[in-house]
Amino acid sequence: MKALVYDGNLSIRQVPDPVPSKNEVLIRVRYSSICNTDLEILKGYMGFEGILGHEFVGEVVSENSRYYGKDVVGEINIYCGQCYMCQTGRKSHCTNRSVLGMFEHDGVFADYLVLPERNLHLVPPNVEMTNAVFTEPLAAALEIFEQTKINPTDNVFIFGAGKLGLLIAQVFRLSGCDYTLFDVNPFKVEFARGLGLNSRNPEAIQPHERAEICVDCTGNPEGIGMAMDHLQPRGKLILKTTVANSGKVDLNRVVINELNIIGSRCGVFEPALSLLSQKLIDVEPLITKVFPFNEIEDALALAAKPNTIKVLVRHG
Repeated sequence: MKALVYDGNLSIRQVPDPVPSKNEVLIRVRYSSICNTDLEILKGYMGFEGILGHEFVGEVVSENSRYYGKDVVGEINIYCGQCYMCQTGRKSHCTNRSVLGMFEHDGVFADYLVLPERNLHLVPPNVEMTNAVFTEPLAAALEIFEQTKINPTDNVFIFGAGKLGLLIAQVFRLSGCDYTLFDVNPFKVEFARGLGLNSRNPEAIQPHERAEICVDCTGNPEGIGMAMDHLQPRGKLILKTTVANSGKVDLNRVVINELNIIGSRCGVFEPALSLLSQKLIDVEPLITKVFPFNEIEDALALAAKPNTIKVLVRHG
């Protein structure tokens, strides 16, 4: 099969088809999408080498699977089910886990991939494939609400109007919170406004303006400091950014202001699929361009540009 392989160099290569082991299924990839984490891996994040990519929708081709012939999306953490983390309901932190396209498990930028059947979720029939590929990042946005209590009366600042920030802002809009999405890029501020989202440049924040909840999804090390600058004492700081070169954080500010810091990454898929099925989250405008797989290196180059939102790849 064809695959995009990274081993210090990045290239499309012919590699052997993956072979499912016990409880795994073979999936033909239909669409994938590029996440900022994929771009950070190319800068050295996680030290990963292999087939990149973790956001996908595909068709199960293993005939012995209950999902045979069905379109599915898949959770990215492959867990053992036996360790302490798994037994205490923290499967995404399994001590023996691998992570699709990030850690010890080849990813989705290929013709085929394998995943445990228990990681899979059926795509509702009314959800387009190009929308279903947003399931994983939308689940990550919803994870905030799984991790901490959010009140409709909370005011929320979201920093970073990229692909994840735009999804997070849409989820907070549904919650009834008084939210504002910030970005230093004027294009992204206007793009967000075009979706009907409250959006501003952070330079417009007045000294007295602070929020009870600040979310950092800027994708750069400076984002945490920006979010802390505008957080109320005893407020909640939710961190979504992962980068190859992490910045320094003044922990004195955390102690003095008694901040609650919440790291947040993967989320639950079924609520994300439900929101997509009900068309409560609008993802189609987020698609900047769809590339055929043989142009995936061009797709990665476009994904890294400042005015790009989301780049998809069409397989097969």
